[in-house]
Amino acid sequence: MAISAEDLRALIDSGVPDPTLVLVEGGVRTVRADDLDTDSYRGSLVLISRDELLDRLDGRSDASDAELEIIAATVSTGAETLGG
Repeated sequence: MAISAEDLRALIDSGVPDPTLVLVEGGVRTVRADDLDTDSYRGSLVLISRDELLDRLDGRSDASDAELEIIAATVSTGAETLGG
C-alpha cells in the first residue's frame, strides 16, 4: 500500500483531535489516536501521527508536495517492511 502526499496533507489538515494515519482493512484512514484501542481499529498498522509528521517538517504545516512525497515514500517503505 503506497502512502501519498495527499494522505499526508489530509493528516495535516484533519479536524480530528490528535489524528493518526493508519492502515486498516487495506486502506489508509485518519483516526483519533484514542480510537486505536477500539475494536474498529485494534490491530491496525499505525503509520504516522500528525505530531510526528510536523516534527519531520520542523513544525511547518505548509509543506510542499515534494517534501510530502519524500516523507510518504519513507512511510510507505516502513509499512511494507512491517507487512502492511
